[in-house]
Amino acid sequence: MLSYENTKTEIEVAKPDTAVLPIGSVEQHGPHLPIGTDYFQAQALAKAVAEELDAFLLPAIPFSTCYEHKCEGKFGGIFISPRTLYLYVEDVIHSLKAQGFKRVILILGHGGIFITAPMARELNALYDDLLVINITPPISEKTKSVLENKAGEIHAGESETSNILYLREDLVKKELLTKDIDFIPDCPREFLNYTSLQEISPGGIWGMPSLAKKEKGELIMKYRTEAALEYIEKATKIGKYKEW
Repeated sequence: MLSYENTKTEIEVAKPDTAVLPIGSVEQHGPHLPIGTDYFQAQALAKAVAEELDAFLLPAIPFSTCYEHKCEGKFGGIFISPRTLYLYVEDVIHSLKAQGFKRVILILGHGGIFITAPMARELNALYDDLLVINITPPISEKTKSVLENKAGEIHAGESETSNILYLREDLVKKELLTKDIDFIPDCPREFLNYTSLQEISPGGIWGMPSLAKKEKGELIMKYRTEAALEYIEKATKIGKYKEW
């Protein structure tokens, strides 16, 4: 795997044809997790995928569309507009294409990024020599089997807390992981189209972080990597470059 830690000469010699671009988010994740949670998850998953594909790993984009965390007087969320993210990522992909990359894999670390899907579709339609694959964090049956909470894990709950315990245990406020912060709103996820999560959930949590364990996070990351690689393989075979 090559990355932003390599020199231009090393990249030129290797001539990778696949680039992996993680897109994170900086937003509140309750009182127990860092606001960079989605950034850490995106970078970790992208690194695991890039290693398996022997691809070129780019640094994660830290900011994205997280309007669902916009709440007057509340701290922790940095959001940009869908149009800004669309144009920014599109420019990055054009830059990669100009250097000879033929496949760009977007790894989304935040569940509220919807604009990259139509962008990938448009670029794939416009360019016969480019394949853009858009991946929202995959939830496989294996991943579901790790979780004890079957009532709904949307944000800062058992899954994400387990992931950060595995990736950056030093940043988790473990003393707060009690049932007191568990919260599952009595409404469907699409209600985030109408209001902020922090209006629905007093602590900004949608899930049960009290059930989190570091061992679960390790398994979740393993299964997410497997699911992402399977998705990439299928998307590539059905796409333009059968020789991959």
